[in-house]
Amino acid sequence: MAQPPITSKNNMPPDEPSSEDARGLSIAAVERDTGLSKDTLRMWERRYGFPAPLRNAADERLYPAEQVYKLQLLRRLMMQGHRPGRIVALPREQLEAMAPRTPSPAGAAGAPDARLEHWLALLRGHDAERLRRELQQAQIRLGLERFVTELVAPLTTAVGESWMRGELQVFEEHLYSETVHRVLRGAIAALSAAESSPLERPRVLLTTMAQEPHGLGLLMAEAMMALEGCHCVSLGVQTPVADMLLAVTAHHTDVLALSFSAQPARAQVRDTLTALRSALPARVEIWAGGSSPALSRPPTGVQVLRSLQALPRRVAEWRAAHAAA
Repeated sequence: MAQPPITSKNNMPPDEPSSEDARGLSIAAVERDTGLSKDTLRMWERRYGFPAPLRNAADERLYPAEQVYKLQLLRRLMMQGHRPGRIVALPREQLEAMAPRTPSPAGAAGAPDARLEHWLALLRGHDAERLRRELQQAQIRLGLERFVTELVAPLTTAVGESWMRGELQVFEEHLYSETVHRVLRGAIAALSAAESSPLERPRVLLTTMAQEPHGLGLLMAEAMMALEGCHCVSLGVQTPVADMLLAVTAHHTDVLALSFSAQPARAQVRDTLTALRSALPARVEIWAGGSSPALSRPPTGVQVLRSLQALPRRVAEWRAAHAAA
């Protein structure tokens, strides 16, 4: 039973929460710390009765620490293929048994590549400055293309898998993402400053859908296309469809490039791509990439790039097709 004056409610709030206090985290903070979107949290609340947030004086949701911990376990299990309807109601102890926090033994299936262990050790050691410095050195040594394809892409996968096994905490995953963002942004800026010739078509607009908070894949794609001399404009993450359409027109876009992680629901991904394809003129191509299962069967008119290495070839094909334009 709820304890007044704070209550647990299953109805939709009139406003987004804006505060945190000692009794719990706001919905925005829970989205950040678990990777579960606000829409998912509200839907589970209505459908399954969990989470069961408290309320503050402004009627905003507050999530106690024990609920946030269980949400982190649920997301880890979902990333391993479990369906939420089968696990949300399970007690915490059973979820912990299904997603043990002990590291995988050396050489076990799913254990990270030994070549990446150095970087994971830096993350676990919380040496943020050394991590940034060594990543910058690796970028200079390898060059931007090899840095993205041979180090950042597999390391990002390893970080995500380590998080799912409980070997990395959420804040460590966030530290990795922020550090790589800084390094890649610096490399892209340096590349642009050194470019002596004008940027070429295609003019590419990069972003993610409103339910997609992960932007590292988007940034890696931008780096690869910047190396090809494309005119890139990034909107960052979580752009509503209506704003994407406005931006395409404002920036005279040739290609709308979208990155998808496995987090958003398949229906959300397909609905977004379908809406964009039907609303955009045929001349504007849609390129999609990432780990979303929805990309295995994309809507007609959406081109799926299965790897970062496919981007240079696709750019070359676009230029060949538009050589007379």
